[in-house]
Amino acid sequence: MKRASCTWRRWRESVVLSPWFGTSWRRLHSPTLFGWAKALQSNHNHWPTRLKTPVWRVDPASIEAWRLELLSDASCISRKDLGAGSRLNPNKASAIPTRKLARRSLTPQRDVLALCRWLRCISEAGRFLELGTSLGVTSAYVASVGWRVETWEGCAETLMKAKDGWRRLGLEDRISALRGSFHSQLEALTSEQRWDVVYIDGCHEEQATIDMVRALEKHVGVCIVVDDIAWSPGMHCAWETLKQLPEWRVSFSWRGRGFLLKAPHMTPQHLRLA
Repeated sequence: MKRASCTWRRWRESVVLSPWFGTSWRRLHSPTLFGWAKALQSNHNHWPTRLKTPVWRVDPASIEAWRLELLSDASCISRKDLGAGSRLNPNKASAIPTRKLARRSLTPQRDVLALCRWLRCISEAGRFLELGTSLGVTSAYVASVGWRVETWEGCAETLMKAKDGWRRLGLEDRISALRGSFHSQLEALTSEQRWDVVYIDGCHEEQATIDMVRALEKHVGVCIVVDDIAWSPGMHCAWETLKQLPEWRVSFSWRGRGFLLKAPHMTPQHLRLA
């Protein structure tokens, strides 16, 4: 019974079920969370007024055209995965068609647009660190909305594909990329390095995720986002552990992602958003 209960809690955090079992933005009392939750909604009628004015440095249609190219690209990448691998193929070093990697790793446009609206609620021009570049589409969107992006990737050939796309979109000067393991990059951090938002999307191992969040806590101004919190029982356990840490007064989940906020001005709370 206990295992069934844990499995159910995990799946309620998933992309498929969270819209049905989460809290509506209409029921939120915090002005900050109220505005953020509205920004994350797909229905543009709910967005805060200032978000309805386009600010794109690169037309999203151009980024989506690049996404379609990646989804039809039959060329192979010698993929070196330094994370947990995929559910179907735990082999961390293998040749994979670009289109297959794109199908399984690219964030859907609906979700990445929502994340960009949420970032605009925080700042019109913030600093964003992404752990797990993959093919670079999320980085391109965040850079296009006015944020400075730093992104870390372990696979050299995957990063080359991403850089080629950024260059063609004219975004290479707004995105800086580092190649190597997350562990080595974290060890090299200095006290001066800080970001407004950190987005962890390249590791699906329980303890490694917890360790990364703890290592990055002092370098984050607003929020750490942990992607794929329902990806496995271990990832969900990591999320349950992280949201109880005293460093994060507020947490909420949305479409399979966990948001950890320092939020010194807010009442401690843990929410699941619809």
